[in-house]
Amino acid sequence: MESYTFYPTSPSGISATFSVEYCDNDAEALIEAVLLLEEHGSAEKVVIWQGPRKVMTCYRAEGVH
Repeated sequence: MESYTFYPTSPSGISATFSVEYCDNDAEALIEAVLLLEEHGSAEKVVIWQGPRKVMTCYRAEGVH
């Protein structure tokens, strides 16, 4: 398992918090990002990092809050 850092980000581009989770791979990290979007209603997206590597940005589906 590897550590991934997740940054829920508001529409203004600010991330007031972050979360570190251990995942087996990038696909599992994406699932964690979707769960974080559900928890953080004000977040527009979650940016995922694994150390210095930017894994991906997971955007909220349009119209879902």
